[in-house]
Amino acid sequence: MAAGGAVAAGWRSSHHPAHTGLSRPSCGSALTHFLTSDTQLLHADPGALGCFVRAVRDCKHASLGVTAMGVDTGTDYVFTVQPGSASCRVIEQRQAYSANFGGSKGALVAVPCRRIAVTRAGVTLSYRGQRVLIPATVSGTAPHPA
Repeated sequence: MAAGGAVAAGWRSSHHPAHTGLSRPSCGSALTHFLTSDTQLLHADPGALGCFVRAVRDCKHASLGVTAMGVDTGTDYVFTVQPGSASCRVIEQRQAYSANFGGSKGALVAVPCRRIAVTRAGVTLSYRGQRVLIPATVSGTAPHPA
């Protein structure tokens, strides 16, 4: 299965800590091809999604890393729950990366998000004029990366 091989190759063994500008995700990390209102996750660290969903539902400090990967480029995200606000604010940090020509990283960007819903499907956030679903379960059939 070509897609499975691409997932294993694209899931960098160092995950988010390699991107020194991003916060280390306390819940763990997940992998997708696109972050949309219908995100499909290909892989997640054990317990990472449940940890993040509970944190957003209860508005407790925690964070989840998500890599949206392409073939040679992608974006690493860390979503961090910030308790203390009435709307339970979540901060999205993102940093683009490229594996081309020796690899490179883009600028680190942080954007405030608003919690829209926490359901069995996952967490829906609103930011940058769009809605994004962080699913509560992995939906892909790709093999676990090495």
